[in-house]
Amino acid sequence: MTVRVLVERTFQITGRGPVVAGLLVEGEVSAGDSLAVEGTGATVRVRGLEMHVRQPEEGRRVGLLVHPEDAPNVTAGSTLVSPPTA
Repeated sequence: MTVRVLVERTFQITGRGPVVAGLLVEGEVSAGDSLAVEGTGATVRVRGLEMHVRQPEEGRRVGLLVHPEDAPNVTAGSTLVSPPTA
């Protein structure tokens, strides 16, 4: 399934780490997923989710907890997508 997240902002949560917040336009995201930063070739690994529902649905705002070393790869205006398949 294709995933598309439009990144609105990035920030830090003390004790939790970097968060990428945005709109889940398409697909589903889960902890453990790797997403590609469209147009850059960089990858972001999702450690966890911050949201107000159990499973994010298309059209919902989500906060993705990402690995600290991946956080610099994402900025507001980025698009996260399913990684290309080999």
